Amino acid sequence: MTQTASGYDDLVATLNLFAAPAAIEPLAFGTALDQLGSDAYTLTATITVLPFLQPFPLGVFALVGSAAFLVLGLQLFRGEQNLSLPNKIRHLTLSLRTRQVLVNTCLKIMHFFHRFTKPRLRFLVEGKLGQQVGGFIFLAVGVIVAIPLAGMPFKNLFPSLAVLFYCTGETEHDGLMAIFSLICIVLSVILYSIVLYIAWKFGAAAIHHFFWK
Repeated sequence: MTQTASGYDDLVATLNLFAAPAAIEPLAFGTALDQLGSDAYTLTATITVLPFLQPFPLGVFALVGSAAFLVLGLQLFRGEQNLSLPNKIRHLTLSLRTRQVLVNTCLKIMHFFHRFTKPRLRFLVEGKLGQQVGGFIFLAVGVIVAIPLAGMPFKNLFPSLAVLFYCTGETEHDGLMAIFSLICIVLSVILYSIVLYIAWKFGAAAIHHFFWK
């Protein structure tokens, strides 16, 4: 998984292309990846995480997205260069309006990250170790987003940031972003553990009191 010095600009251009009108709408996820180069793990992960940036429960898509991250993570951890996704994931469709809203949100976050990134700690995002770090992050995100939390809003915030942090760090050769990504994974585990403990200890009524009162 290699990126040139212009990797950030390439990623921005790719996202803008993903948000552009397609010949056939709604656009199938697999068709978009074929056009963008489906062997690019960073591009695929960034596009896959877009639906998780919104605050509402994703239902079945959360499981499909989880499967996508598990596949991404496993292949990346193994060092496989050619990415392949199951047909169920490739056949998912997103409308033009949905893609534009999600991409605009993603670009705002990435532009903010871009202001603080620079090449450093490159071993965390390059070479075999960088692939293993990225693979672990994607695998962890795949497990986390599959956990149901009774429709809690923004439950996927930290996992989504973990993916965007790593992808930005990979394109900018900034290993510090990979560290931030791992911190987001830890925060996700802590948050989920607290919510699940409350659910086990006090039941659904307590969750409703704490999060929706």
